[in-house]
Amino acid sequence: MNEYMIAFSSFYKAVYAQEKVQEKKIRATLKKTPPGLMKSCGYALFLRTNDIDSLVAYLEDSFIDNRGVYRVEQEDGKAYYRMIS
Repeated sequence: MNEYMIAFSSFYKAVYAQEKVQEKKIRATLKKTPPGLMKSCGYALFLRTNDIDSLVAYLEDSFIDNRGVYRVEQEDGKAYYRMIS
């Protein structure tokens, strides 16, 4: 399973997205977006899934737009974020 971060422009969008993701029985953690990824502060969901495309489409169908989807990769104990959409 791969780890992803989905960034949102506001806390409220992120909370709503978290609720929708949990409806799909996927555990997601809400955190502040890591510094340097966005110009303004925002919030992100961190989750693990094998089908991120379907999950993002599900959120879009629920009128929840995101500010970026990133794959979280670990190297030497440090997290790196690779934007995938």
